[in-house]
Amino acid sequence: MKKTDIPVDADVKFGSDALIYCDWIDTTNFIVIGGRGMAKSTVILARRSLRCIRMMPGAPIAIVANTYANLVDNIMPAVQNGWKLSGLIEGIHYIKGRRPPEEWRRRCSCIVDDYRHVYSFWNGSVIFLGSLDNPSLLAGKSVAHLLFDEAKYASDARAARVMPILRGDAVSYGHCHLYGGVTVTTDMPDVTEGEYDWFFRYAREMDPERCVWILRAASELNRFRSVLTREQSKTPADGKKTERIQKRIDYYEEGLRKLRKGQTFFMNMSSLINIDVLTVDYLKRLYNGALEHHEFLKSVMGMRPGLRKDARFYILFSETHKYSDSTLSGEAAYDCSELRYLDPSREIDGGMDFGNMLSLVIGQEDGKTYRVHKSLYELAPGWMRELADQFLAFFEPHRNKVLNLYYDRSGNAYARQRQDYALQIKEAIETDGDGRRTGWAVVLKSRRQSTLLQDAEFNFMHTILEGKNPRLPKISVDALNCVELISSIEGARATVKYKGDQKIVKKVKKSEKLPLHKLPKLSTNFSDAWKYLLMREQWVKAVAPKARSSSGADSSVDAWLDDWMDDWIDDWKDANSNL
Repeated sequence: MKKTDIPVDADVKFGSDALIYCDWIDTTNFIVIGGRGMAKSTVILARRSLRCIRMMPGAPIAIVANTYANLVDNIMPAVQNGWKLSGLIEGIHYIKGRRPPEEWRRRCSCIVDDYRHVYSFWNGSVIFLGSLDNPSLLAGKSVAHLLFDEAKYASDARAARVMPILRGDAVSYGHCHLYGGVTVTTDMPDVTEGEYDWFFRYAREMDPERCVWILRAASELNRFRSVLTREQSKTPADGKKTERIQKRIDYYEEGLRKLRKGQTFFMNMSSLINIDVLTVDYLKRLYNGALEHHEFLKSVMGMRPGLRKDARFYILFSETHKYSDSTLSGEAAYDCSELRYLDPSREIDGGMDFGNMLSLVIGQEDGKTYRVHKSLYELAPGWMRELADQFLAFFEPHRNKVLNLYYDRSGNAYARQRQDYALQIKEAIETDGDGRRTGWAVVLKSRRQSTLLQDAEFNFMHTILEGKNPRLPKISVDALNCVELISSIEGARATVKYKGDQKIVKKVKKSEKLPLHKLPKLSTNFSDAWKYLLMREQWVKAVAPKARSSSGADSSVDAWLDDWMDDWIDDWKDANSNL
C-alpha cells in the first residue's frame, strides 16, 4: 500500500515484525522465545489476551508466571500498558482486584467468588492470575485460553499440572480459533543452568507451509481493510463499492478463522527485531560489559546456548576438533559408504557406554588424525539387539568387518557367567536377529580394564585435545554424523573437589537422570563412550610421563595405571588359582 493511499484521518499504526506476526498469524497456540526488550508482555501477551477478551466475551482466561510477585510487579504492568496502547482504560474497560459491577458479572460465563487475583472486563470476561509458587490460585479453575510467561522457569512436571485448567466451555466458545489454546512467552532457556525447555515440543507441531498461507491471507485482509478505509473517507462514499470490499473482508476473516484454528506458531526472535525502539547503543552497552558473553548470546541474540566454556569438563574441545565435509551432500550420511574419510578396507573402533542409554561411537585412525565418524544410541525399551541392528545397517557396506570395541568396566560384570554386557553386544553384532552370522568380528579390547577415573580423564583429554603431544593423534569429530556426541561433549560440566589438599576435577553426571528423550544430546553418556574410545592403554601411557613430571605427587593418570595393573594381577591370580 502506498503512503498516498492512506487517508489523512486514518488510524495508522506501526509495529515491529513481532507485532505483525502476533496480529496476522494469531494461531490457536502461539509460542514466542524472544530476546530482551522485544516487548513480549506489552505486545504479545497484551494483544493476545485482548483478542481473547473481545472474541470470547464472558470467557475465563488465565495468565501464569513463575512467581506471583513477578507477575504482579513486572508482567501485568507491562500488559496493562499494552492494553492502554490498544485503547483500554482501567476503571472504564476493566478493573483489577475487586468486585466488578453487577452488569459485568451477569455477562461472565463462570462464577467468581474471590476477585483479589482477578481482572474483570466490561463484557464479562475475566483473567485469573496464577503462579508456579502458589498453585492454589488456579485450583479448580476452567479457562478458555492460557497465557504463560517466563516459561523457562517451569519444570516439565509443573507445566503439566497447569495445563489441565485449559478446558473452558466448548459450546459457548468452541467457534473461536483461540479457544483451548496457549500463548507462551519467554527468553531462551539454558538447561545447563537449571532452566527448562518443555515448550520446544510445540515446534514439532508447527506447520510452516500453513503459517505462510495464514500470513498471506492476513496481508490480503489488511490490504482490503486499507482500501475500505480509503473508500469510506471519500465524499460521497460509493456504497456499492464499499459493500463489495466488505464482502471480501468477511470472506478473508472467515477463511483466516478456519486456517488458524488448531494450529501452532513457534518463533525465536532476537532483540534486534525491536532495534528501532531499543537503539543500537542499548545493544552495545549490553555487549560491552553489562552482560557476560554467554548471557548476551542467550538473552539478547536468542541463541540456544551450550555450556559456558570455563565451566566445561572438556575445556579445550572447540571448532578445530570438528569437520563438516564428511559427505558430498553436506547432510548426514545414510550409510558408511557416504563417509569420505572412512577407509572401508581397514578395521574400525568403537567406544561404548552401558548406561540408562546405550551409546556407541565409531572411529578410525587416518594417518596422524583420529576421526570419530558416527554416533549411535538406543533408548529403553530398546536394547542390544536394536543398537546392533542400527550398526549393521549403517556399516553394511564396510568391507573390513572387524570392530575393536572399548567400553566401560561395568560391561565385564558377570563375564565368567557369560552374561556380561560386552558379550551381549558382541553376539548381537556378530549374529543378526534370525541367528545368522553377519560376517562381523567384534574384538573386546577392555576385558582387563579397571575404572577410568574422572580426574585421569580430565588430564588425558586436556593433553590429547591440546594436540601438542607427538605420540598422540589429532582428534577430529564428524559434525554431521556425531551431533549427539558433540552436544554431550560441549554440555559436560566440570566440578572441582578436594581430597585433602589435592584438587580433583570431576565430571558432573546429573544429566544422566534426565527424561529418556533428553539423554542423547543433554546427558554425559555419549561423552563417556567417547572417553572409552580414546583412553586406550597406549595413548594413556603417552600422557602418563608428562603428568608424572608435572607434580611431585603421583598423578591421577599414574594412579589409574597402577590400579589397572593391580586389577590385572588379581584377575590373573584368580584365573590360575588351581596351578
